[in-house]
Amino acid sequence: MGDKVLEKLLINRIMHHLYSNNLMNPNQYGFTPKKSITGSTIAVKEYIEEGFRQGHISILISLDVQGAFNAAWWPSILHTIKIPDCPKNLYNLTRSYFSDMTATLHTYSIQIERDITKGCSQGSCWGPGFWNIQIAT
Repeated sequence: MGDKVLEKLLINRIMHHLYSNNLMNPNQYGFTPKKSITGSTIAVKEYIEEGFRQGHISILISLDVQGAFNAAWWPSILHTIKIPDCPKNLYNLTRSYFSDMTATLHTYSIQIERDITKGCSQGSCWGPGFWNIQIAT
């Protein structure tokens, strides 16, 4: 339970810093406060209508990134939050949380341990925030 509280506090403070300094892409709708699928649909509709009025052709490409949270690469996230002068305490806590993580597979006859350098655990409080940091800054 304590880890979830820490995750929530940490990602909320990081996101506050990024939003307060206008560092997030304004076209990011997923996992973004005060934005919804309806808002993104309206934005796309208006963009296409404006292009149509100007005689342009519009093409829509939609992506669904399979296993997105599993692919959140920690060095990229750390680099991204460090660039806009993220407060040192938030950066260091995030770096510390990501450090020395391992995954262990136990079977009846063997045990395999590997270092982890990417991914956010299922149900984590910060998975959506870190994914947005990686793609929308």
